[in-house]
Amino acid sequence: CLNGPKMACLCLDGSPVEQDSRISYNARQWETGMGNSLCNNPLGCLTALVCPCPCSIYLRYKALQGDMNRYTCCQGYFCPQCMSSTEDCARSCPWPCLCLEAFICGSCAISATRMYVQDERQIITDPCDNRLIRFNNCLQALSCICSILSIFISGLDNLAELIRCIAHIVYLITQACMQAQTHLELKLHPTADDYGDVVASQPGMQGGYETGYAPSAYVPSDQGYVPPQYPPQGGYAPHSGYAPQGGYAPQGGYPPQGYAAPPPAPTGYGQYPSQQGFGYKQF
Repeated sequence: CLNGPKMACLCLDGSPVEQDSRISYNARQWETGMGNSLCNNPLGCLTALVCPCPCSIYLRYKALQGDMNRYTCCQGYFCPQCMSSTEDCARSCPWPCLCLEAFICGSCAISATRMYVQDERQIITDPCDNRLIRFNNCLQALSCICSILSIFISGLDNLAELIRCIAHIVYLITQACMQAQTHLELKLHPTADDYGDVVASQPGMQGGYETGYAPSAYVPSDQGYVPPQYPPQGGYAPHSGYAPQGGYAPQGGYPPQGYAAPPPAPTGYGQYPSQQGFGYKQF
């Protein structure tokens, strides 16, 4: 789904920056990537596209689990030195501050909620999400540059206005996908304790289990599994009605003496569809 934007972002690097503290996260993945959020959460994506500011207020409230005493402006992710001066106001009247944050600094409010959820739940990052975010950031920067150049270069007004319009559309789509991703995560897992045990990476897997869930009934074969024991070859009794004969061989289907039967496949370990997810946003 949305293969077009994905193809358009292949030219951008999807790796995180060196200072990104989320590189070490490997507990779980997003329930959906930003590129697939329209397919996996269409109602949330369309609602965020039409009403981005009210959606960001609602998602922050859900991310804080309804406890507005935990609210700070942008949750401290942007300009902590400046935001520290608003702590008293945010503590005394969090709802008005959250509304001002959502309507005045909408992109920061949306990004802060997403990063807060990712840090709280240690969700690994997805290179495709990074590409979508950086593609949007590049268009915003290009629009700003063209608008400045149009002041000094006559005839550049139309081009600057066209780029500004394209950049605005891309931003609306990007923030809608980001909010739909966060909404689906909070909808399926209202708290960080709803995921079960945190599972570390295992050989052959990238960043832990693909779904982010810890299988509960799976017991590795090298940790306490005992293969079924078969009686020795000479211990089988002949069927009733037949006289025992020398060198009696066991019936077909019994393993010969000394044969180590392979362990059966463990039960209770289901396969979940792989998920995408990752990245943080900087508008």
